[in-house]
Amino acid sequence: METTRFYDRLPQDVQTFVDRQYRDAYALVDACRNPRTGLYGDAYMTMGVNPESRCSIAATGVGLIALCVADLEGWDDEAMAKAIVTLCGATGRVEGCRPARDAATGFFAHFVDMETGENLHSEISTIDTSLLVAGALFAGRHFQDRTPVIAEMADALLRSIDWRVVVADKHAGAIHMIVRNGRGTAPLPAFNEYVLVSYLALLGRPDDADIRELWERSFAEHRIPELPQARYRDIPVLTDATREGAFLSSFVHQFPFYLVGDYAKSPKYRQFFENACMADRLKWKEAVDVPSYVWGYGAGANDGLYPTYHADKINDAPGDIASAYIVAGFLPVYPAGVFDLYALYKLHIPYDRYANPERPEDEADFRAAYKYGLHRYSWRHLELPNRWYPEKVTVIDWSSMLYGFAAFKRGMAFFAERLPEAASIVAGFDDEMAG
Repeated sequence: METTRFYDRLPQDVQTFVDRQYRDAYALVDACRNPRTGLYGDAYMTMGVNPESRCSIAATGVGLIALCVADLEGWDDEAMAKAIVTLCGATGRVEGCRPARDAATGFFAHFVDMETGENLHSEISTIDTSLLVAGALFAGRHFQDRTPVIAEMADALLRSIDWRVVVADKHAGAIHMIVRNGRGTAPLPAFNEYVLVSYLALLGRPDDADIRELWERSFAEHRIPELPQARYRDIPVLTDATREGAFLSSFVHQFPFYLVGDYAKSPKYRQFFENACMADRLKWKEAVDVPSYVWGYGAGANDGLYPTYHADKINDAPGDIASAYIVAGFLPVYPAGVFDLYALYKLHIPYDRYANPERPEDEADFRAAYKYGLHRYSWRHLELPNRWYPEKVTVIDWSSMLYGFAAFKRGMAFFAERLPEAASIVAGFDDEMAG
């Protein structure tokens, strides 16, 4: 059943919850935006001041897509103007703000100062740059009927980067994670979220033989079934195959689904996407005393519980932490997950109606931690006296909440229509050369 039809048939109380959580998914991202530079903070600080001073280039890409969602839903009349400011800030066109980039290749630093763009002791990252560029291209297509400016800026950004440096091993699908002094380093094998890097490299340089071979040998739509796989209860799941039986955090499967045009439209990828969802759910069912509505192996901050960021996955999930935004991210292939989210809200995290007059400090902390709804939670620490109040929500990980609900309510066409297909770009380039 199409997820949009599933939404239309929801009971009114569940539909009301969906609409509120969907809008709050945008509101959290918007709370992380710097109004002067248009850059977005790495995280929403539940116990601090927002936006934080540390911008994430990846979060800025999420912000651009969030503005498209807000424009579609009529939540923000200034969404188009905000997108222009954000692209100006990201490309150094806002006075006093020039985000740090590798001088030789144009790739961006992962974390920069929100006001000045100064590198905050972080790496030059190919995936974070790609997430920014993907958001820019998405916004360009979304707003193209009203203004060509955003698409022009997005295309200029795409072509300002020397994508050739990402190719580590074109035969094995290995992609460099980091750029140092104009050279790629830290190669990572397929399959993982770096599919997005290969996709954008092809969009930016369809003329480069190595980039084309990297894509065609490993990531083109017809190659998807040949990617490395792990099996969970005989369910084949895509992986990077770094070791036998290795699994990836579920966000790794979600980002290509929403951000790679060929994968958003692919029945082959959709089947593996369903498999990843099923494996995630079934693994949680093995845990003792965990309700069926608790699942979602995501990445995120664990501040206040144990001091580290972690990408939870099958067989590697310390702290019994589940991510509600992962459930949302799988809604296009498992729409019944909306009832899991509703049960979590109704029974444990009633974020818009929680009251504790006997312990006002608990009520204040609870409402602050869940101001924008469900996110990352520890099943073992949901109730008093051991309740965990998450101190921040990382925007790039939260993006699955926004994308999933957008697709659930509006259909995957919202993403597919705003993402170019690598196959068509290659075909168009070949025709141009032949002509």
